[in-house]
Amino acid sequence: MQHTAYILRKSKNERGLSVNIASACSPEECAAKFRKCYGVASLNVRSIRELGLDVVPDSLSHAQIVGLPYREDDPNTAEELAFLLANLSRIVWQPSS
Repeated sequence: MQHTAYILRKSKNERGLSVNIASACSPEECAAKFRKCYGVASLNVRSIRELGLDVVPDSLSHAQIVGLPYREDDPNTAEELAFLLANLSRIVWQPSS
């Protein structure tokens, strides 16, 4: 998993990282929502919270990982948290070759 997937993008005015709730969406259903999907990863909410971040639902099937700094504001912390999130991620779906 590339850590850059977990970098908050200031240019897009993101307030959190968009995530789907696993109990509401299978990995295949999540992948089908995108024109191009390189894979679907799973993260445990407890592990995210142990990093000092939070997961805030905004619908029954979607949430935001909040508490991440923008790379432009705090590059060291943004990179460190992105690497930690990537290491905690488990690939649950990849497109067939």
